[in-house]
Amino acid sequence: MPTQATIRRDPRNNGKGISNFHGFTVIEFMISLAVLAIITSLAVPSYRTLLEKRQVTSAAEQLKAFLSAVQIESVKRDERLAVSYSRAAADSWCVGYTTNTAGCDCTKGAADANACVVDGELRVFSDANLNHPGIMDAMTGDGGFVYDPVRGLMLDHADALTLELLSPDEHQYALNVEVIATGRVKICSKDGAGAVPGYAICS
Repeated sequence: MPTQATIRRDPRNNGKGISNFHGFTVIEFMISLAVLAIITSLAVPSYRTLLEKRQVTSAAEQLKAFLSAVQIESVKRDERLAVSYSRAAADSWCVGYTTNTAGCDCTKGAADANACVVDGELRVFSDANLNHPGIMDAMTGDGGFVYDPVRGLMLDHADALTLELLSPDEHQYALNVEVIATGRVKICSKDGAGAVPGYAICS
């Protein structure tokens, strides 16, 4: 004997009749879209702020790691290493080092004369190495300095270096990477609207 198909009852009609409810109404759908638009409009500025901060903090940490490694290598090798740097634009700059205490040209390739090489390998950090390129706002210094391997200090204490990083978007967050006379590499934040939380204000 054939079985009777189960009829879906409408709970809004005391369990009688077939339900006509199939999903969202047009009004409910429009309300959902409005709520989603509001949440998105609130989230986008926060994301942009986070991205700008990430641009400068990531670049600063990368540069600090590179420069600190030079100091450590000088001490390990017990040899003077000369750091040279140059900047033509926010996306055209480089920092390199060599065993030649007269310095080197960080724009040159490994096979070129006066290239920044150690043991035949090019030792250069440039805009292309950054996770977020195009933010080198300025380089302050005389173009180079030499690490003394005895204590890791700068050979000439007047050769301080400051690399100024600036996010290119509206908030313009700014961080400085500084190499001071002791050879120590530190990161500090510009004061004012572009200050980056978590870093000491530059003196």
